Amino acid sequence: MNKNVFPWFQPIVEVASGRIVGYEALARHYDDRNEVVTAAHRLQADENSDPVARLELDRRLRAEALREFAQHAEPGQVLSLNLSPEWIDSLESFEQLPTLKMIHAAGVDPKQVLLEITEISGDINRIRELATRYRQAGVRVAFDDFGAGFQQLDRLMVFTPDVLKIDIRMFDVHQEVHQKRALMQMMGDLGARMGCKVVFEGVETEDEFFLALHCNASHIQGFLFSSAQAQFLPADHFKAQVDRLLAVHLDLSIEETARRQWHHDGLKTELMALRELLLAGGEHSGSHLSSFRPDPDILRFYICDRQGNQISPNWFFRDEQWQSDDSVLGSNWSWRPYFYQLVGSADYDRRVLSSISYSDIKTGQICHTLSLALDERRVLLVDVIERAQSSRPMSALIACQSDLMPSLS
Repeated sequence: MNKNVFPWFQPIVEVASGRIVGYEALARHYDDRNEVVTAAHRLQADENSDPVARLELDRRLRAEALREFAQHAEPGQVLSLNLSPEWIDSLESFEQLPTLKMIHAAGVDPKQVLLEITEISGDINRIRELATRYRQAGVRVAFDDFGAGFQQLDRLMVFTPDVLKIDIRMFDVHQEVHQKRALMQMMGDLGARMGCKVVFEGVETEDEFFLALHCNASHIQGFLFSSAQAQFLPADHFKAQVDRLLAVHLDLSIEETARRQWHHDGLKTELMALRELLLAGGEHSGSHLSSFRPDPDILRFYICDRQGNQISPNWFFRDEQWQSDDSVLGSNWSWRPYFYQLVGSADYDRRVLSSISYSDIKTGQICHTLSLALDERRVLLVDVIERAQSSRPMSALIACQSDLMPSLS
């Protein structure tokens, strides 16, 4: 019954080199129209499936994939195999691991095997013990579909994988939802900070590729390059395509950065004018602001002393006049990186720092905060609405973090 289920192989492409550095083995079978389609459902638990038969099928597919890999892969490439926590929990002992036996039987170097633990819902202590055992044998371990459930975060702290796989299909990259993109970027950053390679899978379009680059993707897998196939491809098969994509990405990023810099240069002039008005009138007086019409992207501004204590109200321009909010007086912002990094700068009087993008709590708008010296005793902070300069999804993740202002003197 299961003889018509077989492994096919989807390339994993390294961004930096453009080379195929490995393959993921995926279960396939023929449907009623004699077309090759996914057989993943044949390996999934349900009330009608026989776990013994499923385990037998799963192991047969892994063994067959290893044999094919040993015969056709290029030196140094990696084979990625999926391992369900269901099978981990069913093992009576970790002394004799079936997959290790398969690896040795196929003549594959264990260093060329990556085990993807899917649906991280099993016993974390057993997963950690198993991962340790495989690593001792040279096999690397990945978390698959990381981020599908945030119960995985505590597991990530207990057991740090070698690879994090993030399915970009969990996010609608064309939907204008800042939180989704921020979440995806956070997961990529987390993997990079923990020393994991970050693989984005399910990548089908150029925009998804570009977005993955801004989320620390080191490897890409998906239909943009190839679906799973029976054949192994030359390692350089996609290199020209990757080189072209990286060139386009660089041009787009430079253009986006230049646009933002141009916009920041315009804001710089406004900030200088605002600073002069504040130096003349003081932080609590709005009289000197009456003739000042701010850039529409300036949401609010306020002043802190060098210790981070807010000594002015929040000033904002609404209904053609300046208004203030005194409720924030006395708040301390010294712990914000854009504050202490500015105060600690050797060129404090010339530096303007920018925060990362965030969603403003009061308005829900995407903003960043600029900080600059008002004088030797005070710091001016300006919340600025952030507008992507192009329709590309990646543009929302591009920011200009630092700039220089003219000297106070």
